[in-house]
Amino acid sequence: MRYFLSALPAVRLLACAVAGILAATTLPVPPASWLVFCLTAGILTAALLLPGALRPASSRLTLPSVLLYLLAVAGSFALYASSRYSFVPVPSLLSWAGREVILSGVVDGRPQVAPGGAGFQLHVREVFHEGKRTALDDRAKIFVRLPADAGFQVQEGEFVRVKGHIGLIAPASNRGEFDPRQQARYRRIHVQIFCAGPWGVLREPPGKGFDLFMTVVNPARGYLVGCIDGRFPPGREREFVKGMILGEQELLPEELSDAFRRTGTAHVIAVSGLHVALLAWAVNLCLQRLKVTTAGRWMAFVLFVSVLAAYCLVTGNAPSIRRAAIMSAVMIGGGVLGRKSWPLNSLAVSDLLILLFDPFDLFNAGFLMTNGAVLGILMLHGPLSGVVPTGRGRIRQVLAALWSGFCVSLSAMAGVSPVIATIFGTFSPSGIVANLPVVFFSNLAMYAALPLFLFHPVPGGIASLFALSSWIFAKLTLFFTLLFSHMPLASVELRPDRFEVMLFYAMLGTLLFLIGRRAWGRAAIALLAGANIIFWHELARPVPKPPGMVTVNLGREMAVLFSSGSETVLVDAGRKSKAWDRILRQADLWGFARPKAVVGLMSPDTVVAAMPVAHRLDSSGGSLVLHSAVVTRLRDRVVRIESRKRSLLLVSGMGRLMETRCSHADMAIIWIYRFTGKQWRQLDDWLDIAGPGRVLLVPGPFMSPAQRALLERYAMTRKGIAIRSKTRQTSWP
Repeated sequence: MRYFLSALPAVRLLACAVAGILAATTLPVPPASWLVFCLTAGILTAALLLPGALRPASSRLTLPSVLLYLLAVAGSFALYASSRYSFVPVPSLLSWAGREVILSGVVDGRPQVAPGGAGFQLHVREVFHEGKRTALDDRAKIFVRLPADAGFQVQEGEFVRVKGHIGLIAPASNRGEFDPRQQARYRRIHVQIFCAGPWGVLREPPGKGFDLFMTVVNPARGYLVGCIDGRFPPGREREFVKGMILGEQELLPEELSDAFRRTGTAHVIAVSGLHVALLAWAVNLCLQRLKVTTAGRWMAFVLFVSVLAAYCLVTGNAPSIRRAAIMSAVMIGGGVLGRKSWPLNSLAVSDLLILLFDPFDLFNAGFLMTNGAVLGILMLHGPLSGVVPTGRGRIRQVLAALWSGFCVSLSAMAGVSPVIATIFGTFSPSGIVANLPVVFFSNLAMYAALPLFLFHPVPGGIASLFALSSWIFAKLTLFFTLLFSHMPLASVELRPDRFEVMLFYAMLGTLLFLIGRRAWGRAAIALLAGANIIFWHELARPVPKPPGMVTVNLGREMAVLFSSGSETVLVDAGRKSKAWDRILRQADLWGFARPKAVVGLMSPDTVVAAMPVAHRLDSSGGSLVLHSAVVTRLRDRVVRIESRKRSLLLVSGMGRLMETRCSHADMAIIWIYRFTGKQWRQLDDWLDIAGPGRVLLVPGPFMSPAQRALLERYAMTRKGIAIRSKTRQTSWP
């Protein structure tokens, strides 16, 4: 087929599949319309191809038949994605929302254990409510609170019973942040259950018969964990090796996770193509003796695929590792069949198989990053590594090997950096250099750990010797990661939009094509044209006009951004100083200037002191005089901010509110911890005297449901009054 990537058929199909999934999630088209579209395109394609099938001698593909065929493929994926996104099973767990039930089902996926709690997905088979059992086929998200230093023994594939209240999954708390409800919907999960403790989860004994997870996967994972725990001393190195080999990166300290992210080396602690490639190389090397005959090659291929499949299941079966395992199997399978496997086509085949099982893996961050990195290596490593040719001398060979390793890091970084910048809003210039020692020593740590798993049952110190080697390499990996993370400009804030990312990849592909043909003049013109498009795109991007006030949800806590027009005042920053980056991003999204002053109302003074601003006002009292605003602490937990355009009053508690009767303000935010008929009358009196135009009422964390309902009823009776929501921001002009 000479139309549209004829030499790469899997890439052609993948492009159509991606287009169909994107169309299904962005266009307001129901599944029935996609079904009609698919049937129409399929019938027309068959009608155009039928004459050629009846007369093979004159058969010839035409452009309309090719286009209709590709439209049929795209429509099929659109129908598949739209059906999974729009339909829910009947009966569904949504029917029991807000009720206390007992769910029975199988743990789907590896539970994620973190300090303070554990989360997992449950494939629900049965619901018990008010003495009645109902069979169904649905999924739920479970969170179990764990006491300090308490373990969690639930494993993937176990049959458990969970007791708790069914609730809807919360959406994104603030603008532009991760949306748990949307991501859960992609996985066909619509509800969640919160368990106050591990006593709310009952593990059932395994049933009769063979169970893959209970018989193979969980014992294998337990053996690997036991090897690491038994041979490594407690510390960061042991948790790093666990995260690198088993994918348990949630156990890493927050400082280390942030260091890997800042240096652009987070792929080291996420089980991905790098680890699968190392395992595939080791397994393939061990099976070389079987590849003498045809039967031996097939036997080696089956063993190879079995080992990779088992490793995928043991490490959590993330999209990144599935992609790497399938791609490795496709390339090895092509060799067994005697056919040459093109790496780019093999990558597309693995992506197609993943999207066939779950089309919404397309929006998974791991799926996008692993494809970006592999695509960058496939496209850039060859041209870059050819700059330093391999010579005959030892020195030139060493230099060529070092340059080749650097080119792998640079190529992967070029391919994945736009994706990371879009998702996380950061770019790591230090990653260009940091990846060399970090990847090198992490590879050595993994290779040293592989013999450990083999010799762990053997008496003697040989297993401990390999464990010591792996521990040393892990320590060196962490040393270089922390070293580069503290360097200036280790991480730069950068958040391109989708157009800029697509333009970057289009420019990269165009430049590679033109450079390959040695069209240097056209390559320079393309580069300058792309730079001009990005420049004018940024220049034409509308600048958001900031509102007068906006809230920033920080879990139970809340921050407030107040704008005087030219300056921004931040009120509160949560209970920990790490919320600053989150607040700063919200200020940028809403069009606020960088906060110039911070005022502590509910936040501790230590958090206020840690904020990188020019002016601070803590609980000691006083006032701040800025160029365009004045901040005054009237009394404990009572703050007034005034500018030429607007004024804001913040009060914690009805008692303090009644003491500020004469304090007029255009806007008011009031924390209320108890609300009965008495507080109703007090609030009415204060509103009549002070007369603010807008009021935000913040319910206390321990307010009873009855009082909360009364407060919401009160807000409905008065104009300009809103209730604070943990999943919705409040903004006032």
